[in-house]
Amino acid sequence: MSTSAPRPAFDNTLGSLLVGGLVAMALWGVTCVQTYTYFSRSSKDRLYLKLMVAFLLALDTFDSALNGHILYYYLVSNYLNPLALLVPVWSVIVHVAITSVSNFIIRAMFCLRVYRLSRGNIPATVWIFMLSTADLGMASLASAECILTTFLQLDTVSGLLYANFACGTGGDLSLALALSILLYRSKTGFKQTDSLIRVLMVYTVNTGMIVAFDAFMGMIMYAIMPNNFIFLGFYLLLSKLYLNSYLAALNAREELRDRMEEPVSIHLSQISHSRGRYDTENTLPTLVEKPLQGSRTEALAVSVQTYTDTKVDHPSPIITSPSSGFAPRAL
Repeated sequence: MSTSAPRPAFDNTLGSLLVGGLVAMALWGVTCVQTYTYFSRSSKDRLYLKLMVAFLLALDTFDSALNGHILYYYLVSNYLNPLALLVPVWSVIVHVAITSVSNFIIRAMFCLRVYRLSRGNIPATVWIFMLSTADLGMASLASAECILTTFLQLDTVSGLLYANFACGTGGDLSLALALSILLYRSKTGFKQTDSLIRVLMVYTVNTGMIVAFDAFMGMIMYAIMPNNFIFLGFYLLLSKLYLNSYLAALNAREELRDRMEEPVSIHLSQISHSRGRYDTENTLPTLVEKPLQGSRTEALAVSVQTYTDTKVDHPSPIITSPSSGFAPRAL
């Protein structure tokens, strides 16, 4: 009685590559839609930001082409050559480098946002930037080491891989925490403004946690199963999740602006209760305070506009009175 030879299982190698590659291509489609949405709404943005978004899209498109080459090389070109799984193809190495560059650029843009929201908080900005730079450096070193290394010899660069995943996860968590704290401190005591801030806080935490979770799962999978490709399936998604989170943050600004530009009604009897928490120089101009149910006090719509006209006819110092308007806070 003849017995059939056992069939090799490729679920945790080629299977994880296939699933990760397919999800990555789907995320690339989402990136294209979000980029189109951004350029159709970003008429007021500066040129450097538009060029940066276009460059990130080109970089992500090149990364998607690398993902396609990885799948084609292992699933088609070497279909009958399982030994090909032992050696990382060149597109895997380039993919690691491209992912690190893309993530570094996006983290740098988020660092700029933290710096502006915190009004020049150097320690927080430098901490996040240092983690981003360390992530880029570790990924570059790991890519250089993997040129002459097989997948079975990844233990020789395991320290770099762990450091790469750890710095990336730490940078993502630090960004989410810093933005959440800064947004929380921006509360004014008025319901409409605070509701917008709460929406931004929830969005910041959710998007930051998704990217951090992907990087964390990649590190855990590599720690417990270093001899398969499950960790690589998570890594294929990292740059695309990061880029989509950044584009979503840019595209959400238009809707928030529309909500903040709605007509406002301020209950004059409530102003004295909120003045202690209200910064007259750095708050939003659109504030809503609804009267209590059953109250007989009538709501009054208030529109405040301030015009400053300064004339100088002599070199003596000029003393100007403080403005009575409300200046918007940049979110």
